[in-house]
Amino acid sequence: MDEMDPFEARLIFGNMLDNMTGAQPMIDRVSGFALKHEGMADDLLDCIADKLDKLAVPPRLNLLFAIDAILVSANRSNSQTWADLLKKSIVAKVNAVIPETPGGDTNVPQVRKVVGGWRRRSIFDKGIMEKLDRLLAKRSGGAASSESGMRHEEILKRIEEDRERHKRHKEDVWIRPADEVPENELELYWETASDFNDADWQEIAVENDEYQQERQLAEMTRRAI
Repeated sequence: MDEMDPFEARLIFGNMLDNMTGAQPMIDRVSGFALKHEGMADDLLDCIADKLDKLAVPPRLNLLFAIDAILVSANRSNSQTWADLLKKSIVAKVNAVIPETPGGDTNVPQVRKVVGGWRRRSIFDKGIMEKLDRLLAKRSGGAASSESGMRHEEILKRIEEDRERHKRHKEDVWIRPADEVPENELELYWETASDFNDADWQEIAVENDEYQQERQLAEMTRRAI
């Protein structure tokens, strides 16, 4: 049973979201709290929705990272609570992170990566994924720039956080059960593989954007020295 009441949980969780960054330890802390108090998922999701509405566009991405971490961790433990709660609103939440503004454009590459992870793990059903794909197909995205309303220091911080998450996500893709036979892993990849489509092109674009961001970081660092 949960040891705290919903009001206390929302207060603590809301404070964590107020201090949310894109750093992986903070993301893990938020997702850990949400999973520990899964019985209050409705209240915590309301808290996320409230913060999402009030935030400026660029930092909304951090809340999406938190949602992603919650969904992925819940999926590993075979819990459908969060996915079931989010399936009705996830498209709207993603849309809120990538409005057609400079800040929204800046968020697009990382959002594509998050959505790609949901596809690989079958977090949501085909209908929801198609809606997300259509939403992202209409959007172009680019590396963080001053036009997004972010300061130079914030741009550098985001690029570093993106690199950290990208490395962790790549490692996570290859994590398999220790006692799994090789044939099972091959069979899973074969069954979940699909024909090359627009989503694959989007993932290629995300990889290219990350490469450009790393080049941008290297250039900014060189100029700062």
